[in-house]
Amino acid sequence: MARPREYDAARALDDIQRTFWARGYHGTSLQDLEAATGLRKQTLYREFGNKDAMYARALSLYLDRDVAALVAGITDETEMRPRLAALFGAVLAPVRDGDRSGCFLCNASVDHAGADPIIAEMVQNGLEATRRLMADALALDPRYRDDDTARRAGSIRLTTGYFGVRVMIRAGTPLDQLEIVAQTLIDSV
Repeated sequence: MARPREYDAARALDDIQRTFWARGYHGTSLQDLEAATGLRKQTLYREFGNKDAMYARALSLYLDRDVAALVAGITDETEMRPRLAALFGAVLAPVRDGDRSGCFLCNASVDHAGADPIIAEMVQNGLEATRRLMADALALDPRYRDDDTARRAGSIRLTTGYFGVRVMIRAGTPLDQLEIVAQTLIDSV
C-alpha cells in the first residue's frame, strides 16, 4: 500500500516560486528549495522534476495565477487611461508595502531564458500576452480602435515601458520616480 503524501504540493510550489523569484535560477540551490519547502530533494524531484522543471513550473504558476490576477483587477475599467492607470497602480502597490520582488517574468528573461529554450518560449509568450493586454487597453480609445498600426506601435511602447518599470522596482528605484515614469507612459498614448 502506498504511503499518503504528507505535504501540500500546491503550497510547496508556492514556496518554490517565492524562492526562485527572490534568488533567481542561478542563486537558488536544491538546499534552498529543500529549506523553503521542508521537503527532501528526492520528494522535490519526484513531485516537480529537476531544477529546470521546478523553475518552469514556478514561472508557469506566476503567469497563470499572479499575472491573471493582475489582469482581472484592471478589466473593469472601460476607458483607456483609467485601465492603464489601474495596471500601473496595481504594479506599484506592492512597492508601497516594501515589496521589491519585481516581476518574475522579467527576472526569468534575464536570469534563465538564454540558457533554457522552454523558459525562453514561456518568456516570449508572456511578453506577447503583455503587449496584447496593452493593445486591448489602447483599443478602448477611438484614436487607436481602428488604427492597427498605431495600436501595435503604442502597445509595443507601453510594453517596453511596463517592463522597464518592473525592472526599476527590482533595482530599488524610489517610488516617486516610479510613479513619474508610469504617469509619463500613460500620458504618452
